[in-house]
Amino acid sequence: MILELAVIYTNRLDACRDFYRGIGLTLVRERHGNGPEHYAATLADGGVLELYPATSRPETGYLRLGLTAPPNGAGFLPPGRHTLTDPDGRTVVLTVAESHPGQVPPEPRTVARPPAVGAGPRASNGGPVPPEGRPGVTYTEIAEHYGMSARYLSENPRWGRHPGWPAAIGRRGRTIEFDPEAIARFFGEHHTREAAALEPSRRYTVVEIAEASGLQPDSIRSDISRGRWPAPDEMDGDRKLWRGETVTTHLAGRRIYRNKPK
Repeated sequence: MILELAVIYTNRLDACRDFYRGIGLTLVRERHGNGPEHYAATLADGGVLELYPATSRPETGYLRLGLTAPPNGAGFLPPGRHTLTDPDGRTVVLTVAESHPGQVPPEPRTVARPPAVGAGPRASNGGPVPPEGRPGVTYTEIAEHYGMSARYLSENPRWGRHPGWPAAIGRRGRTIEFDPEAIARFFGEHHTREAAALEPSRRYTVVEIAEASGLQPDSIRSDISRGRWPAPDEMDGDRKLWRGETVTTHLAGRRIYRNKPK
């Protein structure tokens, strides 16, 4: 799975910033509107990694990062595969490849969640892939895979509270885990792609779009700041407004947005 945007929530923002800068990422300090100050790095293929301050205890997880570095590049680890641990205890598997003028950078070059040991077909069934050595996936990992917020996923009757939602198979600390194949079947059988319920001519704010679509407001603001969101149809003072039809057309190009059970 290739992620256009990966967000890490941490209680040790400065320490994580220094850690990811230390392995070769160029992190820039940002703030969207009244949102929290955070850091963002744009990867070679256009993917974005963001570090946000956590509002609760952050989950440790597993990331795979691929970087290309010039021969004997200062500030980079030597070419090869490195297994590191960030300040939150998150496992980071870093592959550093040496680049040369005119050379096509090897894959992987983006943030991805790797297949679990022995998972095999789970990586190709369209569903989320658990961290290495774990049998299941959490609400957070499911939400990341399908492009929505974990809270929206877990509390919405169309998703986590749907009567057909798969039963838990265990726990990771205080966090419930679900079978990734069962999750993939649920999304395939119970949900079909459907546009967000926006009135075509009505004007919507970012927050209102997020409420209707299940996206995180900060994700929308991040897309806006990077030119990945249509220009506002209107301005009301400092407020940006989009017509419903503008948003619906844009969201139709996303991998997933608000869905409805059959």
